[in-house]
Order: sequence, then C-alpha cells, then structure tokens
Amino acid sequence: MRTLRSLFPRPARRRLRFRGGWFALPIYVLLVLIYPLSLQQAEWVRAADHFTWLAILGVITGVLVGNTRMSTTRAILLGGVLGAIAIVIATSMATEGNAILREKLVKLAINVNNWLTQVLAGESASDPTAFILFLGATTWSSAFVGTFALQRTGRPWDMLLFVGFCLIVNVSMALTNLLADLVVFSLASLVLLVRLHIVLLQDRWQRYNIVPSGEMDWRLLRGGLTWALVLVIMAFFTPRVGAAEVLGRAYNVFESPYHSVEAEWQRFFAGVSGPSKMRGVSFTESFRLGQSPNLSDRVVMTVDAASGHFWRAMTYDFYTGGSWRNTETDRVDKVAVPALGRERFDATFEINVQQPGGLLFVANEPVKVNIPAQFQTGADRTYSTGMRAVRGGQASEKYTVTSFVSVADKAVLRRGPTGYSDYIKQKYLQLPSTLPQRVKDLAHRIAKDETNNYDMAEAIESYLRTTYHYAPQVKAAPPGRDPVDYFLFDLKEDFCEYFSASMTVMLRELGIPARVVEGYTTGTLDPNTGKYVVKELDAHAWVEAYFPTFGWIEFEPTPSQAPFLRIDSDLTGGATLPGDERGIDDPDNPRVARDESEGLGRSDLDPGLESASSDLDEPFDPKPMLGVLLIVALLMLGAWTRFQMRFRGQRPIDAAWGKARLLAAYAGYHPHPAQTSYEYAAMLGDAVPDAKTAILDIAESRVRDRYTPVGATADDEARAISAWRRLARTLMSLVPARLVSFVARIKS
Repeated sequence: MRTLRSLFPRPARRRLRFRGGWFALPIYVLLVLIYPLSLQQAEWVRAADHFTWLAILGVITGVLVGNTRMSTTRAILLGGVLGAIAIVIATSMATEGNAILREKLVKLAINVNNWLTQVLAGESASDPTAFILFLGATTWSSAFVGTFALQRTGRPWDMLLFVGFCLIVNVSMALTNLLADLVVFSLASLVLLVRLHIVLLQDRWQRYNIVPSGEMDWRLLRGGLTWALVLVIMAFFTPRVGAAEVLGRAYNVFESPYHSVEAEWQRFFAGVSGPSKMRGVSFTESFRLGQSPNLSDRVVMTVDAASGHFWRAMTYDFYTGGSWRNTETDRVDKVAVPALGRERFDATFEINVQQPGGLLFVANEPVKVNIPAQFQTGADRTYSTGMRAVRGGQASEKYTVTSFVSVADKAVLRRGPTGYSDYIKQKYLQLPSTLPQRVKDLAHRIAKDETNNYDMAEAIESYLRTTYHYAPQVKAAPPGRDPVDYFLFDLKEDFCEYFSASMTVMLRELGIPARVVEGYTTGTLDPNTGKYVVKELDAHAWVEAYFPTFGWIEFEPTPSQAPFLRIDSDLTGGATLPGDERGIDDPDNPRVARDESEGLGRSDLDPGLESASSDLDEPFDPKPMLGVLLIVALLMLGAWTRFQMRFRGQRPIDAAWGKARLLAAYAGYHPHPAQTSYEYAAMLGDAVPDAKTAILDIAESRVRDRYTPVGATADDEARAISAWRRLARTLMSLVPARLVSFVARIKS
C-alpha cells in the first residue's frame, strides 16, 4: 500500500487549479485541441475522431499529475504508461467493425506485427495501423507534456513550444491547407500569454498592496489582443528575403539527409491513404500514389526548342507497394549516353517557378548543360535519373540543355538485343512481394501473343490507353490495398501517375526493365515568340523502358496524351540497321537498291511479258500501247487536277504546306494530329533524308506566316513554293513503290 501511495500520491488540493483562472482555461483547451483537429482535417487516416478524446484525456491527466509532488522523471514515465494504454484502447475502439474490444486488440497486435515484418524486410508497410498509433502518441504527448509543464512550472512557453511544434509539423507536411489552424493557434497563444501575464501582475500587486482599477484587466487584455493581431499581420506581410536566404543555405546542407529520411518515412507508412489534394507541383525524390495535385494555370517555364518534347524532371526506380522512390542519387559531372538511334536536341528553358534543390528540366537523356550542374545517376553511368544545378542549390532562371532523344525505329527495337546487366535487372525489375497475383496474371495475359520486348511494351501501352479512362480527380487506394491493383481492377479511371505506375509494374513482371518519369508535357506553342509555354496544368507522368544499346525509350500509357510517334519500317519495306545512317527510303542506300533489284523481277511486274518477248518476228502494233498510255496520261492529269483543286483559294505558303502533307501521306508518311509544324517536318526529314531541307523550309515559312506579328514576306512565299517543287519530285519517286507494295499485299 505504501508503494502504491508513493507511486500515485494524492494531488495537493490547494494547487488543484488552473493558472490563469477560468477565463484562461477555455483558451488553453482550444490550444491543445487544435492539433488533433488539424489531424482530422489533414485526412491522414480515416479513423481520426479518437484523437480529440486522447487530447482531452491527456489534459486531465496532465493537470492531475502536475499538481502532485511526484518528481518530473516519474511523472513522465507514469504519463507514458497511461498514454500507451489509452492510445491502444482508443485506437482499437476507433477501428471499423462490430467485434468486441478483445478481438480488436488482437487484430491490432497482428497488424503491428505485419508492419514490423514488412519494414524489417525492406519493403513498404501496407497497413496504416502503425501510423494511427504514431499520431495518437503525438496527440497524447503534446496534451499531457504541455499541461504537466504548465501546471508544474507555471510557465506557458514550455506548453506552447511543444504543442506548437507538433502543429507546425502537421501543417507543413499535410497536403491540405491548414493555415487557418496555425493562425488560430498563434492568436490564442498570444491571448493566453497576455492573460497569464495579467495574473502574474495581480500576484505582484497583491504582495505590494496595490489595488488596480476595475478595468485594468480588460484594458491589458484588449491591448494584448490588439498587439497579437498586429504581430500576426506583420508576420504575413513583412518581407522575408534575408530569412529565406539563410533557410535556403541550411536546406542545402540538410537536403540529402532529409530526402533519405523522407523516403524511409514513406516506406514505413506507404499504406496511409493520405489526403486527396496536393498544393501545386513539386518533383522530389519520391511520391505517393493517390495524391491529386491542385494544379493551376500558372506558367512554370517557357522552352525554346526546334520541336516539342516531354520535359523530364525526375525518374523513379523503386516501387514500395504504395509509393515510388528514386534510389539512384549519386551525382557525377558526366554520363555516357548511348548515341545509337538518337539525335541531338537542344532546348533553352526560362524558369518562372524554381524547383527545390536546383532541379533542371531536360528532354529524354541529357548530356550537357551551359551552367554548372551534375547528373543524378547510379552505378551505371550510361543514363541519368535527374539533373541539378550546382550553384547555390538553385536552378538558373535560364539555361540550355543538350540531350540525345530517341528516334529509334520500331523494327530495330524489335530485333535489338535483350541481355540486361545485373545492375539494370536489380534496379529496374524490382517488385514488392506484396504485389497481388492478379496484376501479374493480367500482364502475361495482355502480352501472351507477343514475341519480343518492344511489342510486349506496346501491347501493355495500348491496353491501358484503350481499356481505362483518364480522370483529373484522383482517388486514393483504401488502406492495405496496392494502388496499382486498385486502379486496374476497381477504379479503371484516374490520373496519369496510376497509368504510368501500372505500365511500369506490368513491364517489370514481363522481365522488361522500366521506370516512372515525371515532368511536364510539351506545353503550348506561343505564336508570337515561337516558344513553348508550360503551365502547372501540363504536369504529367509517363514511362521509359530500357532497351540494350538504345537506352531508355519513352512510352505514353495515359489516353489523355498522344502516344510517342515512332516509325515502323516493317510496314514500309525494311528497317534501318545499327550503324547504317541512311534510311530505308534513301534511294542512295546500296542495301536498299540491292534488295529492290533482287526482290522484284520481270515476272513480278507482268507475268505475261516473258512469253510475249520471245516472239520477236511478229509485227508490232503500237495502237493498243498508245491507247493504254493515253488512258494513263488522262488518269494522271485528272489526279493532278483534283490534287491542285483541293488547295485552290489558299495562300501560297498554306497551299505548299497542305500539298506537302497530302503527298507525303500518299507516300506512306501520315501526319499525326498532335504534331506541330516543326515536329512533322523533323519526322518526315528523318524518314526521307532527301526531303529534309525542303520540308523544313516550308515549315519555317508557315510558322513565320502564322505565328509572327509581321507575317510572311515575299521571300518566304517564294522559298516555300521552291521548296514544294523540290519536295514534290522527291516524294513522287516514292509513290510508285508504295503502290506496288499495296498491290502486292492485296494479291497476297
């Protein structure tokens, strides 16, 4: 009995009161309850109502223990034991279901054990129970420790700093706007400080027998409230340039450890459903599936480039079962990107919204930038996962990046090698052990008829684009569910991150290394400046699959965006071999000329010609031949007249552009609706090298005519007409071969 009394001494009744009186008590209770209420607003977990009751119980326990003569160490230990019991019971009771408390406690223990097993195995923890317990512990600790400190010492600062720290962490980490909670906490804190100061003055006046006027309390409180409002307003509107610079330098020092801790945090609590909204766009070393960005039409950057492309920010290789992380964070000065099937691409970025850590935007695979920067990569130095500026940790407002973008042909990728290094397989075939089996079965079912990696990837891409729908509103996966499984079998429509994550997971299941890429789409071409304007609304996620000797090849599984244009020379007569710089349609290519001479004999052109040529003694009657030639000439004249009439009434440059696109379509090079003038010109120029100069001249004249204030000049019109005549001769030489192959396919 004596031992129990020594552990739990009775509170001193004369001290069982709240410092500040009944007026300050509701203010203090409000301060303590703001934190659990903010946890509910942040929507970290679904079971959050019990946090408020834990805070109230913590305040009551803190008042009782704080008014005893127990030492501080024993009081904290006692509060910890009581808090653990209260947290476990409250969390068990808050879980869904009609089971009795004992069954809920057993289920809670099982969930915690499973969480520990997954964490220790290096995988993502898919159950949110541990996170609920963690939030309950912070709620109890802030309430109990703050109240105990106030009751024991009478100083409010211990309580305000502890509770305020928890609140600030929640406000800064939450993806919903909790600024109002922080403002209310600041005002209530200042009012409480004023009230406690008044009580301190009253005690001092009583010791010196000073009798203040009846309005003294109210006047001091009113003055304190006024100054509190002034301080809050000044905090919002006072310039913070100096503080921002100091904090920026501090962030640069702790950036790498912070990202490491952040990545582990997301792995520990990957099963948390989380809030449904993000504020703006920020590309970091990891992201969690199920977050819906609150995108605006704010301009992020403008890009000056010859054609549009997707602007890459970060790539992600490790799937935790709920989030994606970039584990290749080594920084080097140079990478050796494979040049096979790639061409140089220069883009100048003018940044309006700086990215954290000096992150730079690039096109596909960067090789050089005109400012001090480093490549993020891993042990394999043939690619990068991101690019960051070196100077001051911030990206320059303007920089030019030289990249090698892929122009590889589909046929070449089909026939490319499939042997991967051990490092690539380790990094980019990784899948969590918790991935549901039906996701794996779906991947094999989609690609069962394909015989090579490229066609498998294209099959997965096509299946996602045609089976599922894009939706700008993101729905988070329920607790314990794999987001990819939830998207493929339940949601069936959602944001681009679900599409890219699903394709990456299924490609890895098929043995194809793949990674998720985040950044921005091309943006909108400004006709006045000729630059691409990229806004927050253009934020996007897509996929890159790895092909040996060709590097990372882009894929677009989201149906809201056009797929990446890639030529399939299997449909046009053959493929460009590695090391052969001339295309299949280049008439100077000796390999092509040889194939044509060997593949088409006289009998292929006319089966009856060989037998007819043996009878040379018979007189030749030219009338039937002249009749055939006349009919052919009339048909060609009619076709030419109809071709010209389609563009009557148009200005010379528009007519030249329309004729070029139509004749190129007849030759087998159909334009894509999403292509810009420069993009189509680049595509046709790569496919038909002899037409490259002419089509670029027409495209440039058209851009000047349509998108510049002064319009096209007479020289531009003459240049476009001359280029069209040169282009027509080149394309017309390809039309007969197209017709012959078409007839041959019909006969076969």
